[in-house]
Amino acid sequence: MAGWKAERNGFNWRFAINQSLSIPLSPKGRSWFTLVCRPDLAGGVENLQNSLHDDLTRAPLHRRYASLKQCLIVAAVLFLVAAVTALAPRLAHSAAEIELSRAPDPIVPDRNIVHDIAIELVDPGREGLELSARLSDEGGLIQRPIDWRIRSAEGEPVFEGQVGIADVALVPGDYRIEARYGTAALTRDLTLLEGNRLIVSFVLDVGGLRVLPRLQGMGFPGVEAKSLVYAADGRRRGELITTSTVPGEIVRVKAGLYRIESRFAAGNAVAVTDVTVRPGLLSAVEIDHVAGLARLAAGRQVRWTVTGDDGVALEPIEGASAQLVLKPGAYTVLAELNGATRASTFTIAAGKEIEILVEMP
Repeated sequence: MAGWKAERNGFNWRFAINQSLSIPLSPKGRSWFTLVCRPDLAGGVENLQNSLHDDLTRAPLHRRYASLKQCLIVAAVLFLVAAVTALAPRLAHSAAEIELSRAPDPIVPDRNIVHDIAIELVDPGREGLELSARLSDEGGLIQRPIDWRIRSAEGEPVFEGQVGIADVALVPGDYRIEARYGTAALTRDLTLLEGNRLIVSFVLDVGGLRVLPRLQGMGFPGVEAKSLVYAADGRRRGELITTSTVPGEIVRVKAGLYRIESRFAAGNAVAVTDVTVRPGLLSAVEIDHVAGLARLAAGRQVRWTVTGDDGVALEPIEGASAQLVLKPGAYTVLAELNGATRASTFTIAAGKEIEILVEMP
């Protein structure tokens, strides 16, 4: 690669410039950029300055002098680009190693950080911990009960309680902090020094999720519902996180993407949707089932068995009556009592309600 050099002569610098300057643009030198500098300034800056007294050559030499400066600036910029390009893979590799080294233990959630920590100087014998938590970085302290547990270095529990803010007197030593709020959990190790009282606030990175299942065109059918919440991203992807059996209740989960599978206790209707939960915010989901409601009655305690036109039988139900949320289609219901059976067929449509009365002997 051609280059350039500068020599000091008195108060002036003398530049010697080759025909071209090649800059590597890849870390292994596979691609190069060549900067061409014409040698018509070989006389250097010193001769250039002397010749500036000649009015006939002043303008051309000014332009050449500016061209020289531009050439050197471009060369410096390309050199920096080459250096950054060569170092970028190494820096990215180092960053990846740092992230991998910080991967949490399986029992630790994806993110549990200390929002802030304060050290209060106290007299010996008054040491302790004050623990609190926030839903998000910008959120205020959680006032609802948090399940706190503090373990000694030997793993023995030294404190257990369900409070918003835990204020615990402890002897100096190493401790493991465990906290659970809804389905979110954290663990953190702290060292309490003599004469110190630590005031620690954690960020749980938690949001709220509320699911309300409905029948299309009918609203809530009054049938026991069940919403299964699965993680749709992160290391727990595909894992069942929680199950809600109370329509409209708020469940607290880690921020992230979730898949909700909505079912009813009796019937074959299923609806699935995805939702993103953000820290400190409530995500409300209303799921409309494309199904109808069948009300069965016999006047006596019987065993109900409903079979679809595909030949698949639903879970039997016992009682004098039953309510089922069914996908649109044709069905056969069989009522059994002391060996006697009665059957009836019916068809149900989405958003419709039907009543079937079976007379038993």
